Amino acid sequence: MAKLTALGAAREVGRSSFLLDVGEKFLLDRGIKLGHDETEYPLPVKTNLDAVIISHAHLDHSGNLPELFKKSNPFVYMTQPTLDLSNILWQDSLKIAKIEGIPVMFSPVEIKVAEKFTFTIPFRKKINLSESTSLELFDAGHILGSSMIKIQSEEKNVIYSGDFKIEETRLFKGADKRIGKADVLIIESTYGDRNHRERKDLEKEFAEEVQNTLHNDGFAMVPAFAVGRSQEIIDILYENKVEAEIFFDGMGQRVAKTTLEYPELLKNPKSLGKALHSVTWVKKGKRHPALKKPCIIVTSAGMLEGGPIMWYLKKLYKDKNSKIFLTGYQVEGTNGRTLMEKGKMDLDGEIVKIKNQVQQFDFSAHASQDELIQLAKLTEPELVVCVHGDEKVIKVFQKKLKQEGFNSAAPKLGEEIKLD
Repeated sequence: MAKLTALGAAREVGRSSFLLDVGEKFLLDRGIKLGHDETEYPLPVKTNLDAVIISHAHLDHSGNLPELFKKSNPFVYMTQPTLDLSNILWQDSLKIAKIEGIPVMFSPVEIKVAEKFTFTIPFRKKINLSESTSLELFDAGHILGSSMIKIQSEEKNVIYSGDFKIEETRLFKGADKRIGKADVLIIESTYGDRNHRERKDLEKEFAEEVQNTLHNDGFAMVPAFAVGRSQEIIDILYENKVEAEIFFDGMGQRVAKTTLEYPELLKNPKSLGKALHSVTWVKKGKRHPALKKPCIIVTSAGMLEGGPIMWYLKKLYKDKNSKIFLTGYQVEGTNGRTLMEKGKMDLDGEIVKIKNQVQQFDFSAHASQDELIQLAKLTEPELVVCVHGDEKVIKVFQKKLKQEGFNSAAPKLGEEIKLD
């Protein structure tokens, strides 16, 4: 009997990790959940694994993979861009842990072993995991190399969406709709309670607000996720011809270089290349030139949890003319969420009132409610398993699924559910 155990991302956003048992046991993702006071990890794996499959290279999906290699050496499958980007994130995690004196769950040794046991496969190339089970990855349209995972076995055919986006974004063409049918759909539910605004309208408004900030002699600070979002923001500003110098700082620089190595996976690689070459890349330890006159600063981290953005905020948080543009989902308990809700945040251990203006733009690379339902209709599952969403959001999404004629389940952390 096929079963699924939620080891993370169960009625929460973060630390995605799911144990799928279809006669053979597969681990789908192994992420972490970044919070302001602590990092949360998925529940331990207490069984031998036939394989691990990673959907994409965001910390909440791949950030804790090397830790598995302390005790075992499972085979791992992902796309080549996912491995490249995950490696950047793993190395950065070690660097941050060393600087801040915080414990980390793995070492450079585990990273090397994880790479050794990882097999990279392209989209839409079916491979046999065993005599009775196959794996196929489909472009998820979320970030570079992101995958929807399809496992076909004698017991159940299962699709795990990971994070996905059907509609086109600035950088990507959208998820591959040729994924086919499945008995079970394990689906992210991040925005299961609402739809996103029209993308082009949002981009235009964002560019105008950035320009207005500069006209008012303020700095436009854009904390953005290093993987995907920071490159997209620069492309939007370039396309909309915003008149100001743009400083590009943080880990997004390394991600940008990697992204340009895969032009075949990008919607418009030439445009992105021009945009990235038009900005000023900040060198380590040389941030002061960005503060000489009002400009745009695109840097990590997207939820204001560490990264170069903290350096800029310490210099500018009292400036009423300057503005912070939040461009992604702010997980509960992070500095970004606290800033949105209370206008305050932690700067070097002190809770301070931020005098900058703050505005959030929903440049989400996650599926909206309509897109989530669209994937369910495409795959026609007997059961939809809702994961990777806040509990209140999942309740709304399950109600919508029921209206559309789908059976659904939403496992709690640690809960094992039967996929019937």
